[in-house]
Amino acid sequence: MTGRAGKTRNIWLVWLVWPLITLGIYHLVWWYKINREARDFDENIKVEPVLSLLALVPGAVIIIPPFVTVYRTGERIGQMQEDAGMERSCNGWIGLVLSFFLSLHALYYQSELNRIWARLGKPEEGSLVALPVTAGGPSTMPNGVAEPQNSQPRTAEAQNAEAQTTEPRTAEPQNGQPQDGQPQASQPQAARSGGAPGLRPDDGTSARNGPADGDSPRLG
Repeated sequence: MTGRAGKTRNIWLVWLVWPLITLGIYHLVWWYKINREARDFDENIKVEPVLSLLALVPGAVIIIPPFVTVYRTGERIGQMQEDAGMERSCNGWIGLVLSFFLSLHALYYQSELNRIWARLGKPEEGSLVALPVTAGGPSTMPNGVAEPQNSQPRTAEAQNAEAQTTEPRTAEPQNGQPQDGQPQASQPQAARSGGAPGLRPDDGTSARNGPADGDSPRLG
């Protein structure tokens, strides 16, 4: 995201010299410009520079508006510092207190603005600058940079491989051997001896109790 840079100004001229020379008119112009710089720097900073100026001058009749605009302007500068990747150092309450002492809030605010432009390389006024973080977004690290996340979704192959390793495998009997822990079925005597009862294991011929065919004794 990009924003428009503001102007680097001499803090002593802003606070004392130019206001004295112009009888205070410069201070009003400067107040309008720094609020416009805040709006142009971060589109999420909602401010109307003209209203901020009116709160400072005619609003002084009501007493409250000048203090409100001094505080809010300080908070806007603090938000700009976070957008630039800096630690927020500008505080609206400090600016409000300094406004009671010779308008020192002008020196304080311009000093904090100069730190922003120095951080960004002192760009030309009105030029586009790239913001290190999303303007107006929350920051999770001290310098305002969000911490990256390295988590990646698991692939289908990895899930299938894990399922195969965790699935219990059932042992299967190999080569007709019984599984461990199972009693072996008793086999008939004929199967163990290799033949049926009454048969000799010779060339598959049947064993008989009498003489073989053709060898019967002659009678009388």
